[in-house]
Amino acid sequence: MAGILVSGATGDRFDKRLLSAACMIFHMAGLLLLTYAASLAMVIGFAVLHGLAWGLRGPLMQAIRADYFGRSSIGLIMGLSSMIVLFGHMSGPLIAGVLADATGNYRVGFTVLALLSGLGSVFFLLAKHPERPR
Repeated sequence: MAGILVSGATGDRFDKRLLSAACMIFHMAGLLLLTYAASLAMVIGFAVLHGLAWGLRGPLMQAIRADYFGRSSIGLIMGLSSMIVLFGHMSGPLIAGVLADATGNYRVGFTVLALLSGLGSVFFLLAKHPERPR
């Protein structure tokens, strides 16, 4: 909730790509905290990092799509990108489950998913700012 409340103003002041990349790092760090949690504080750390990142990143993604693609095709862009996100939502549990079956616990699967989140930050950093029409 806190992330959602501040994401608009934050995205207007700072580079949305950098903020989104930071959110992906927060997702990674949070998932690693949960995966290797040895105390309640680590579980709470996961909840704070993951929740803040999720709340910030959602509205930022909408704004990035509008910045990069404009308003004329926003419905198509939202639909296509939602399909990509849905693929991630479907494959994440499958990856974790297959690796848990193979290893006997979820640590390897959750670590892989955390590292994929970290890799996601790289893609945000590589995204070039759109050219402004003259």
